[in-house]
Amino acid sequence: MTSATVLRTLRPLLAFLSAPSTPALVLSAAGFLGGCKSHEEATESPGQPVPSAPVAVAMATPRAEAAPEPIGRDHKFPGSVLVFEVGADGEKVERWLPAAAAEAAGYTIVDLTNDWTPYLFEQHLDAEGRQLPNRYRRVFIGLANDKLDGDGQPLEPGAKNYLELYGIFPALSVIRERFLLDETRTCAVPEDQAALSAQKVVGFVSPPQAKRNAARQKKAFLELEKARTAAKLGTLAELATRQPKLAAKVKDYERWAADQRAIAAGERRLICEGFLPEPAVSAQKKGPLKHEPGMQDEAMRLALRSFQQKHMIYDGHSFRPKTLEVLVKSTLENDHSALVRTFRERVIAAADVLEDGSTETKNGPLTYTSASGEKVPIRNLAEEYTKAALEQLGIDTPEGALAFFKRHSAAEFSDLRAGVKLGERPEYYAPHMELSIVVDRGDVWYDPPFDDEDHWKLQSRARYPSLTLFVDYRGQKFPLTRWRTTIGGWRSEQAANGYEYYKYKGSDVGSRVLRKVVSGPVWIAPESTPIRSLVKSKKVEGRWQNVVNYDELGPGYLSAYGVVAGYFVIPGEGDRPDVDRGIRAHGSSNYLSIYSNDGYSHGCHRLPNHLAIRLYDFLLQHRHMIIKGDAPMEFSRQFLSNDQVYDMRIPSRGFEFELDPPLGVTVLEGTIKGTLQDPVEGYVPKPGKRYPPPPPAELGAEGATAAGAVIDKGAP
Repeated sequence: MTSATVLRTLRPLLAFLSAPSTPALVLSAAGFLGGCKSHEEATESPGQPVPSAPVAVAMATPRAEAAPEPIGRDHKFPGSVLVFEVGADGEKVERWLPAAAAEAAGYTIVDLTNDWTPYLFEQHLDAEGRQLPNRYRRVFIGLANDKLDGDGQPLEPGAKNYLELYGIFPALSVIRERFLLDETRTCAVPEDQAALSAQKVVGFVSPPQAKRNAARQKKAFLELEKARTAAKLGTLAELATRQPKLAAKVKDYERWAADQRAIAAGERRLICEGFLPEPAVSAQKKGPLKHEPGMQDEAMRLALRSFQQKHMIYDGHSFRPKTLEVLVKSTLENDHSALVRTFRERVIAAADVLEDGSTETKNGPLTYTSASGEKVPIRNLAEEYTKAALEQLGIDTPEGALAFFKRHSAAEFSDLRAGVKLGERPEYYAPHMELSIVVDRGDVWYDPPFDDEDHWKLQSRARYPSLTLFVDYRGQKFPLTRWRTTIGGWRSEQAANGYEYYKYKGSDVGSRVLRKVVSGPVWIAPESTPIRSLVKSKKVEGRWQNVVNYDELGPGYLSAYGVVAGYFVIPGEGDRPDVDRGIRAHGSSNYLSIYSNDGYSHGCHRLPNHLAIRLYDFLLQHRHMIIKGDAPMEFSRQFLSNDQVYDMRIPSRGFEFELDPPLGVTVLEGTIKGTLQDPVEGYVPKPGKRYPPPPPAELGAEGATAAGAVIDKGAP
């Protein structure tokens, strides 16, 4: 590499504050590649002499040493940072410092502005100081601020984006609005809280079955009441004790009655928060969105889904344990939980850390040996730093947070930044860290999930797939994070004859490298993708229309690759290009596929979007890398669905970064379960379906050139 000046990044509202003494942005010497790859040659190995525009090379920034505490001002001024000092009376007092002075004094600056994004979507510069546009940045910010929908169009008046489950946390001004609204709207009724707390789970029952159950239980109640009265007993519990033959019927009735009380309490809570309409309003509705009191109908399911999305609950859309737990809490308590979650992402980004306690065992945290020979536990920096930041800013309680939002107007969050003092990062941190990824496939089933008689078979797993990030430090290799992920399995695929079959979509095993990271990626759907998944219904100018489903294609939080993807490839030798077998480690909105017992992908390793963002933010800031920028492609395709022609157009692959050198990846085989020890090749008919003979040939990968070079064969 040749030497060159490097610009790491442009952080919002900080450029005009930069000065030679400011340690916030460190300009480091690095170099350009001997030749940069053009976008058309994105699958080639680096180091080939291909002319291209200059690109920026980034390195992680070391933490600055603390300077003497500066004297703050009482009022905000342009470019200032909010800090808290202890006043003469021992109470915390807000002070405002110049950004450079705050950093010199050892404060970490946490961006609280409405325009905050993770590093992946920041406004990056090339080596000439020119801004590199990121097509998804505007949408990301608009979604966080409840201004835009997933297609980048203005959000309908009054509509809200509850997208934490999908990796996009609300802006602080959005959370402020919730706090001010809920100051007088607790939605917490003691009787309802008791009814919800009494249940561990309320099973889903379809409305027709629920009505049959209600009729049966009302009849049982009359019989039990008659028996209780005849026995001159005060309660049904006494009846069950005195007449054991009725105990089972009493237990069954009381279980049903407790479920009904919980459902009714949940309804009232959802109405209070605006997720369900008042009964009088609902009675006027027609169709599936009409809610019938006491029924777990479609309207109730959608209301629960919105509630779960607002509060980042990984549950099915019913009254499951975590959902019941959150329903019991007051709105202000839940608002504070949302603030903590949002703040955590900002603090992690500001401190450039990743460790979150996910590697801890039942015996506590793992350890490493320090340079002085001591055994040091791996800290949960995400929790430690977030807790410290919340406490220092006085927002570690719902009451403190409400007071904070009352002091600071919505307009202030256009440029509000805060300074907090965090503990020193571990000694293994460095501008360039020796990191690697290991994917353990866990228990693997190659057998089809049904037998020769087309009966479905349960394929249980004791060990689930995991993705672990390791660091090498002083001859030790220890994990920083370990997260649940997915591997491939049996998936639906459309064959050349137009019919859908099952096909085993496996995950590669062995050594790979991670070279390319793409923020706001797109997925080029191959010809084998079922057409039904490429079309969606959307309200356009007040009318519902069928349109191309760019939610699936991207860029977007719902896309097949989520908001960020890393490409696992076999490195090319010599002048040969990398071999891309279509395996990615990427974000995903399909969180149930990651955490459910029978969740699988099409071969890729999925992560919840917010964890994928954390992972790649960390890698890009702690490894030498190249900021390549937007990757235009001008892809177009027409397809037919229900006698209507659709035009699919994708102008860009996303915003590309390249790790240089690439990151090592190892995918472990896992434990093969069942009878088959190797994957099944070709299509397998679905149970109960009739197909025309003969079996179809497999479709080729989308985008394969005559020479066989794959443009994009990824399967999420």
